[in-house]
Amino acid sequence: MDYSYPLLASCERNRDRKAVVAGGQSISYRQLERDIAGLTTGLRALTLTGQRVASLLLSEPETIEFYMALARLGAVSVPINTRLTINEKRYILEDSGCTALVVDNEFLDEGEQLLALVPSIRLIVSARPSDHPDLVALRTSSPSEAPTALSGDENSPCTIMYTSGTTGFPKGVVRSHRANIWNAVNSALGSPSTVDDSVLFNLPIFGIGFLHFALPALLNGSTLVLDRAFHQGRVWEILEQQRITLTFLAPTMIAAMLDVEDQSQRDLSALKAIRTAYAFPERLRLRALDRFGDIFIHMYGLTEAQLTSAPPGQFAQKPASVGTTMGVMRLRVVDERGVTVPDGVTGEIVFEGPSIMSGYLNLSDQTAETVVNGWVHTGDLGLIDRDGDLVYVGRSKEMIKTGGFSVDPAEVENAIMRLDAVGEASALGVADDQWGEMVVAFVAPASGQTVTSESVVEVCRQSIAGYKVPKKVFIVEKLPKNATGKVERGVLRRWYSEQSS
Repeated sequence: MDYSYPLLASCERNRDRKAVVAGGQSISYRQLERDIAGLTTGLRALTLTGQRVASLLLSEPETIEFYMALARLGAVSVPINTRLTINEKRYILEDSGCTALVVDNEFLDEGEQLLALVPSIRLIVSARPSDHPDLVALRTSSPSEAPTALSGDENSPCTIMYTSGTTGFPKGVVRSHRANIWNAVNSALGSPSTVDDSVLFNLPIFGIGFLHFALPALLNGSTLVLDRAFHQGRVWEILEQQRITLTFLAPTMIAAMLDVEDQSQRDLSALKAIRTAYAFPERLRLRALDRFGDIFIHMYGLTEAQLTSAPPGQFAQKPASVGTTMGVMRLRVVDERGVTVPDGVTGEIVFEGPSIMSGYLNLSDQTAETVVNGWVHTGDLGLIDRDGDLVYVGRSKEMIKTGGFSVDPAEVENAIMRLDAVGEASALGVADDQWGEMVVAFVAPASGQTVTSESVVEVCRQSIAGYKVPKKVFIVEKLPKNATGKVERGVLRRWYSEQSS
């Protein structure tokens, strides 16, 4: 079966319930399935069956329909980060060997440029009416056929998702139909929603968040509320007006939201849980708990494998805990030889289960290094606490080795964030002849505030050991982030090189 199957089953089970709400548009599960079937027929007429098809799309109902229709065709979907440069997009198209490109209408100019730059691209399709074939016309002008199971191996590729590429070229994570089905099922089991829930999805739909949050919500029969892109003011309106019960908000999203004037007046009485991920600066965590209450579900995962999830109500007492695996996934914490370490001992987090990736596209050596005996080695450090929960420690490659000591960047960042004038901070290690590596920090002031490097160093000296105090501090307007709000340390390293050259 192809990976649209879970949604097909939900559409048949929840026929007249609201499936998707976007802007002023409301689509029932019955209509959603009818649209997917029609679009499948339309895309088949463009001879896209079995092809690799790239897309530059935003969070719209048509995007969900498009992903599901490609799955039914046995085509491979290559969603592209819309925020990348034209050269980065070109690299992905060439590396993946795509033959067609589907774009939101606001990216049509870029689509035309890419058509001229990449010889393998023979066709552009727009999301809405334009001079090109468009998804709306393909869906509405095509007779809806009865859904059919994928003819072929469910282990065949269906999605290639490119990592954010914080260092070097991005890697294409190849995921099979089987892996995507289990991803949705595991998420639906591990962090469930119900037919009574309204789930806000305002993450980039081109990322793994679609499989982690959007598709599982639809599998559970919930109403999925789409916002084209995150905006800190608009999200308050949607949470209140749509009576949202469940959403995902990254720490950077929450920080921006809490700076919105009059947000304290918003009625969030319907909101039952907020999923979140990544490290939380302590000051932000306390502000978030004060505004929303202890309703956070702290999660951990990656494009190559599945999530873990802590229960609501744990974030206040165990802020570093990211819970246990979802569904039928397994995890271990291992040493450098791949041997499981005792509980309480830090090691590398590894995952095993049916939702892991098949490998990296065209990168057999890196695949072999990452997937060992069926276990995905994440490169992340963690430990299992006395309750059996995973505690995320950090990226092994981000740990700073200075003067024979190990420094956790998060500890430095939390020290810096004690300054009220600091909005965000990131620490990293850079090569140094004397210390091996030295700690440097990039700091962005809070809105309307001023920060000096001297004040940053002083607050660090008051709370952390001298070898952990940044040797250099760079004051910047804001930190570079990827589409999911995670700080891009690779960009910071380039900034440091430019400043030091």
